[in-house]
Amino acid sequence: MRMWTIRIFFIFLSLILIGIVKESLWTKPGFKLDEQARAKLTKITGRIKLRFVSNRIWNYKIVIGEFSLQEIEEYRLGSMDETRPYIKFAKEVPEGLPIIQGFGYYSPYRLSPDKSLMFLSLSSEKQEYYPKYFVIIQMQNKKALYQRKTKTHIEDMAWSPDSNMFVVLEESSRRSFSITGILRILIAHPNYVSTYYLSIYDRNGTLLVHTKVASGLVDGSGQISWREQ
Repeated sequence: MRMWTIRIFFIFLSLILIGIVKESLWTKPGFKLDEQARAKLTKITGRIKLRFVSNRIWNYKIVIGEFSLQEIEEYRLGSMDETRPYIKFAKEVPEGLPIIQGFGYYSPYRLSPDKSLMFLSLSSEKQEYYPKYFVIIQMQNKKALYQRKTKTHIEDMAWSPDSNMFVVLEESSRRSFSITGILRILIAHPNYVSTYYLSIYDRNGTLLVHTKVASGLVDGSGQISWREQ
């Protein structure tokens, strides 16, 4: 009986070590566009800038389908733009917006450059504080034009300079099972490993491009902007 207990213990320990080794290989930061998306992005004008923060800060841009690194910075507090419009509480919702049945306004929102449309992230009442939906509001009459569901959590968004398109930065995450990650799980403060996706829609809500842009970012965060060349 004791021999079986020892064997089970060593099997369990071996599985943990294998998991840690795999985790160390999987959680290296990676930045890349899907090839199919790259071809579609050659038709998108302007400059899309992405900023990813983990243990370091990576600044990338997309211009005519080319995804290029601009700068790597050392991590520091306050490295993200905190002035961007973001709803955390009901009192922060802009006035006059329609009630979206079964949903609440939560997370990033932006007015289009021509001030005709507003993008607002939504979380469902069944899954609060997890924005996987968005709605486009016509500002002239404050009516909802359409609503869409994203593939993962909405992290940030930006309108194109001509207001004809918008880009959504999405994030998915899982718990880290590195040595540090396991220790943090044991104290109920787990690390999360993030993967980021970029989705571009036209102003009518048609999805034009969807691609993974970054992966392996421990406790990561991201922001996106869209400017003229």
